[in-house]
Amino acid sequence: MTESVWLYVNVPKGTVKVFGSYDTANEWLCQNDPYGVAVECPVEDKARSIVPKRTDVQVLLGAFLDARAILSAYLVPNSPRDANATVEKLMDALISDHVLAALSRIERRRRFGLVEVEHTN
Repeated sequence: MTESVWLYVNVPKGTVKVFGSYDTANEWLCQNDPYGVAVECPVEDKARSIVPKRTDVQVLLGAFLDARAILSAYLVPNSPRDANATVEKLMDALISDHVLAALSRIERRRRFGLVEVEHTN
């Protein structure tokens, strides 16, 4: 069984609505925009909940502290500096698999779900 959502867009009013069922979309349209249309869009992949782990914050904090240490070492007065090596160390610290996984879990937690947006000009 394919699940669907129904989308309503009103560009002049800057309104986008997402409905979880045909009946809900139809009821809203009858009351608010009888000439409007909601378009059915199949949901291809059910959003699964990805819950950040407590350690995700620790991973990100560790990456930040590593990056700070790398930059501090680079900025020590009268020490040899290699910008390319420093950038490589920073990239290794900030985009490791552990850091990217932690960011992904934190980011996805905030994005899942249906959203109703209304903008007023």
